[in-house]
Amino acid sequence: QFKNRAEYMDALSGQILQRLRLRTQRETRGYKELIAAYGYLESQLEQSRKKISWLEYEKEKPKKDTENGSEVEDTALKAKLEELKVIQYELNDAIKKKAEYADKVCSQADALKKMEEDLGLSQTRCNELETLNKALQEKLTTAEEIVTVLSRTSETQQVLEHKMKEAEDLNNETSVSKKLLQLTRLKELQESVGIGNKKVPPLKGGVGDMSGANEKLGATPSFVDDVVIYPATPFDSLEAHDVEVSALCFSPDGNYLATGGGDKMVKVWNVKQDLRTVDSRCTLSGSGGSIMSLQFDQSSGVILAASQDNTARIWGLQDQRTKHTLSGHSNKVLAAKFLEDNYKVVTGSHDSTLKLWDLQRGMNPKTFLAISRCNDVIAGRGMGSTIISGHLDQKVRLWDARSGNANEEIMLEGKITSLDHLPERQLLLACCRDNTIRLIDLRQKSVVNTFTAEGFNVSLDWSRACFSPEGKYIAAGSHDGTVFVWEVATGKVRSKKEHSSVVVSCSWHPLGQLFASAERSKRVTLWSH
Repeated sequence: QFKNRAEYMDALSGQILQRLRLRTQRETRGYKELIAAYGYLESQLEQSRKKISWLEYEKEKPKKDTENGSEVEDTALKAKLEELKVIQYELNDAIKKKAEYADKVCSQADALKKMEEDLGLSQTRCNELETLNKALQEKLTTAEEIVTVLSRTSETQQVLEHKMKEAEDLNNETSVSKKLLQLTRLKELQESVGIGNKKVPPLKGGVGDMSGANEKLGATPSFVDDVVIYPATPFDSLEAHDVEVSALCFSPDGNYLATGGGDKMVKVWNVKQDLRTVDSRCTLSGSGGSIMSLQFDQSSGVILAASQDNTARIWGLQDQRTKHTLSGHSNKVLAAKFLEDNYKVVTGSHDSTLKLWDLQRGMNPKTFLAISRCNDVIAGRGMGSTIISGHLDQKVRLWDARSGNANEEIMLEGKITSLDHLPERQLLLACCRDNTIRLIDLRQKSVVNTFTAEGFNVSLDWSRACFSPEGKYIAAGSHDGTVFVWEVATGKVRSKKEHSSVVVSCSWHPLGQLFASAERSKRVTLWSH
């Protein structure tokens, strides 16, 4: 009915003012009658006073006449006196009514004042509502514009998702090529340092019969590097942190080793080309709690850390500054991993949730309810939109990052402390508090082998086990400082006690020629074959 918003607002304001005026007239009508009555009483009171004055004069007059010898009729005097009493009574009644009316006038005046104040507040509120209406109208206009733009770009988004799927498939297809490139680089490096084509000496002895493992897992793929070391000899030890070391990892390009500890610091070390020299590069600060896990992105240019201060952080190695702080968990974060595109991060926490963070859009994280405390997560290369998490309720959960649903659950027999993934063979490694390491075929969603050894004891909820780069070996640390290494195909195991306290984490260099292990008492040990 209105041509524009201004006409609508004018009509609305006019209706409100008209209603307020009617209410004022209705509530003040009684005051006029009261004031008129009060005036009438005032005039009657004045007349009564005049009569009293005249009667008093008449009362005194007989006395004067008597004194002068005059005689006054007693009957007339008594009549006047009676009339005086009546008038006195009426005067007292009028005074009483005057007082009552005065109280009513005061009460009505107060009520009128309050009504005027309410009217002012109503006017103010009307103005506020008008301003709010303008703001909401502007937001509505903006929202309509956004909806229009989004509707126009929905087709573009579908094309983008299709392209991302194609890129994911392409990454999977080129993973073997990347391994061949690493193999070529390693062989060139060996020739330069005089290693040549020497083989790792065969394992002797060992605990655990794994006969038939090759048949279960299939033949060793062609990209496996035969010279990946079995870590037998420690050659260097670093006092990496002021207190315990709780996490370590190598960068994908092999140029850096990162360590994290209870001193709330992440330290990055340069790995020289001879793979036997490591020196300090930088220290990254800003965390409010112990560092529980570490990971480089695929470019090796940024590093992601999970912390006991309920957050995860991302630093750039070039400027050594914090790029993102991912806060939202209500308990300590034990794991954080990049997804395959490096623009998303998944975190797992002891608040029994996983959160998916979009680093480009900066949007609120998507939360996955896991029921049980999460100790580790796996995502990234070869996994597409799948996220895998390990929990204290002994379950491995497989999540769809797009829907946030747990599509599969694999029940184990011990609390899960860590996970590792071999994408080329779709194998998952799960380290458990029942002192076993289980090998899971992700295609079958079932355990295909179990590794254990005499003296092997998993004593921490965040003890980390790992695959060697090509999946030939499995390594894990024990509570007494011993490092255990199993050969996947045969189940043969070797162990060496080099540390003085619990071994928390271990990792192979991407080229397989260097191995690192970390203990709680400050030290990181480097191993060769």
